[in-house]
Amino acid sequence: MIGPADDYPIHQTHEPVRYVATSDRRFYDRYFFTGHNCEDDFFFMMGLGTYPNLGVVDAFGSIAVDGQQYTIRASREMGGDRMYLEGIGPLGLEVKEGMRKLRIWCEPNDSPLHFDLEWNAAIEAFAEPTTLNRVQNRVVEHYTRLIQTGSWTGTIQIGDRKITLSPDKCLGARDRSWGVRSIGLEREPKGIAQAKDEQKKRTTLWVWTPMQFPSRTIHLNVAEFPNEERNVDSVLEMPNLGSESEQEVHLSGITHDLKFDPETRDLLEGSSVSFLEADGSRRHVKLFPLCRGFLRAGTGYGGPDIWRHGKYMGESWSDHVSFDISDPAVTAKIGPSHVLCRMEADNGEIGYGTFETQVYGAYPRYGFHE
Repeated sequence: MIGPADDYPIHQTHEPVRYVATSDRRFYDRYFFTGHNCEDDFFFMMGLGTYPNLGVVDAFGSIAVDGQQYTIRASREMGGDRMYLEGIGPLGLEVKEGMRKLRIWCEPNDSPLHFDLEWNAAIEAFAEPTTLNRVQNRVVEHYTRLIQTGSWTGTIQIGDRKITLSPDKCLGARDRSWGVRSIGLEREPKGIAQAKDEQKKRTTLWVWTPMQFPSRTIHLNVAEFPNEERNVDSVLEMPNLGSESEQEVHLSGITHDLKFDPETRDLLEGSSVSFLEADGSRRHVKLFPLCRGFLRAGTGYGGPDIWRHGKYMGESWSDHVSFDISDPAVTAKIGPSHVLCRMEADNGEIGYGTFETQVYGAYPRYGFHE
């Protein structure tokens, strides 16, 4: 199927761009954004994903503000043009300048939420180590994810309240990933992996955080088994655009001392992480939670919802939901949370960013035994 993307010199196989190189139905290609104003009054998440082998493109926008989280989401058939990222209900995305400037919007609709925002990069995008995971010899994850921090301009409208974003204060991060991943999978019959409880062999502690400091971003990523062995252990430094060097620096020596609510497993104040700088000195960073956005608040990442990323919802579909995130009974169903933190380093640097941490099952060091 020939489409407009085929006019660009970007082919990776002999096939048209519409056809990906694997027949795995879970192949995806996604944008994910976060944003905040370095305070405790709001936090937002937005995303858009394409699923070429499922024939679906979908998107969402979600903002946590005033004790509520509002989410608008939509889906449509992809058609023949993978580059057409508009008309997903009221949602759309435009790459205005690759790896520098993007626009994401939600037109006025029957929900309380609409917005028109522009993202501008603060650093060069850099890639995490490629993820490859097999279960019973089958590839269940194989993807690339790039990370980038930046700033936002534009407006968010929630009912009668208008929030204006300015780049000197409204910061955030984005990831851009593509490949094969479990999200987007249409359910298959249970097989040997379920029979042998393979899910119990996975890592149970996950930490992922792009820490945006005034002159650089530190991205820290760890995945640990209950015995504290790691299969992800990565910390990267990227200077701001315009610095003498704009190249990434691979650092090392990650440690963490995290505090969790024993019931909700949510991150608490008093947590910290550390790593080794390029000169070998140890840098300690204290975490001060400011605001939380809940990952499963109708955003397609699971939870008590009819919609999942990649699910066929018909030729065109849109919907909106809201949640009282001041109610623990509600948040228990839509966690884990992305925690916006103020990050205070022991060299005087003050930064901000999402601290995404999850504990699934047992992790004895932090008091979780099942």
